[in-house]
Amino acid sequence: MTDLIPCPKCKSVDTCKIAYGYPGDVEEYLQLVAEKKIHPGDGAQNEYSPTVHCNNCNNRWGDWDGKIVSFDFDQGYNLDEVYD
Repeated sequence: MTDLIPCPKCKSVDTCKIAYGYPGDVEEYLQLVAEKKIHPGDGAQNEYSPTVHCNNCNNRWGDWDGKIVSFDFDQGYNLDEVYD
C-alpha cells in the first residue's frame, strides 16, 4: 500500500505505487505485482504519468513530483540514469 492514500474516485485505501522502468529482479517484481503492492507502469515515466493505482476500481492518478518512480530494487534500471 502507498501509506493509505485514498482513491479520489471510490475512496478505497487499497492503493499502490505505479512502477515504471525495467525491473532488475523480474521474479521479485512479478511477486509484488501479484500481491498488489505495486502496479506495472506503461513504459517510461514522464510528467503526465500517474503515480498511484487503486486496486479496488483501477483508477490511476497522482501528480508527478519530478522523482522517477522506477522499479530498481538493488539492480533494476532507472531509464534516466541509463541514457544520461
